[in-house]
Amino acid sequence: MPVKLKWPWLGVAIPCFLIAFIGYTSHYFILSNFASSKQQILFEFPLSMTWISYALAIYVKAGSPPAEFRPRKEQWTHYCKICKNYKPERSHHCKSCGKCILLMDHHCPWTMNCVGYRNFPHFMRFLLWVITTTAYLQFMLTKRVLQLWRLRHTRIFIHKSELCFLVTNILLNAFVCFSISMLLIRCIKNQLLEGRTQIESWEMERIENLFNRRRLLPQLIENLNRMFPDQKHSTESKSHDLASNKILQVEDVVNFPYDLGFMANVESLMGPKHTWLLPWGGPSGSGCHFETNDLAIYEPDAPLEDRLMALPWPPDGGRQMSKHQNQVDSNVSIHNSRGEAVLKKRPLDTAANSNRRTWQNDWGETLADFGVDVDADAEL
Repeated sequence: MPVKLKWPWLGVAIPCFLIAFIGYTSHYFILSNFASSKQQILFEFPLSMTWISYALAIYVKAGSPPAEFRPRKEQWTHYCKICKNYKPERSHHCKSCGKCILLMDHHCPWTMNCVGYRNFPHFMRFLLWVITTTAYLQFMLTKRVLQLWRLRHTRIFIHKSELCFLVTNILLNAFVCFSISMLLIRCIKNQLLEGRTQIESWEMERIENLFNRRRLLPQLIENLNRMFPDQKHSTESKSHDLASNKILQVEDVVNFPYDLGFMANVESLMGPKHTWLLPWGGPSGSGCHFETNDLAIYEPDAPLEDRLMALPWPPDGGRQMSKHQNQVDSNVSIHNSRGEAVLKKRPLDTAANSNRRTWQNDWGETLADFGVDVDADAEL
């Protein structure tokens, strides 16, 4: 679950203290006693890059929609009541920043900044340089511990300050390295492998929850006719057939349109390959429109499942289901002994219809926990 701090400035003060304390006390009290000049330079370089990338992650803004932005025809229309402007796809209004954020991933308390389109590369480089620095330092500290263990029976003098910082820093450094590694793994899985922001990963869990409770398909059918009114089809009976198909999986009717494959995902978020490690590297697009995969292409003559996968993200539009939709969904299509399709009513599961504003995933996270102002959207 995202961290919430009573005093936001601590979000920057704590990382700065850890970087400075672990880095410089390790160098002055430990590495300078046994490491070669080359090894000390090899440590100071990633430590310096950590400071640079962290400063950029703090000061570079994620970007906001241009004034008078208008969504494309094939996208949902979302209007921000606070900014008085339409929001591009994948954008959200951040409550802490007080503005709409392009490709909002989350509001990060450790940078006092939103992680989004323009500064996501800085955030990723910060994580990478922290891991590089702490991993190398952990290797050097472990090496020093083994050296001192082998010299334990000799008369060589060892400063108490070195022993104190060695014990303290080897534990602190290991904790930081492990914690940031877990965060980097999560980012690689969500953003790079699957092409999703943390908010979109949360959104996918919500969609899967609705599907598993058999509440998603009626909304998708209504949205299909709403998005493509000129191609309106008689799809209600087909939706019952889909709902009664026990082997139907959520990936058969739901497509995340921005997953382009690993390398394309990395380039869309980080920019061209040759800039990934450069402090100034970043994406070159506007952050208002994004390339989509082939499954997001709508074909009127395609099977119903394929047309449903062409809906923009999120496929339910992020809107609450109506009473009529709930009533339709409570009618379950089954087959009698003669193989004829009949309808059977079942009790309505009201817990499944929790509003998008208040729905929680398995970690207890709501949309607001990522920094999104859930009251900024205006229904149009």
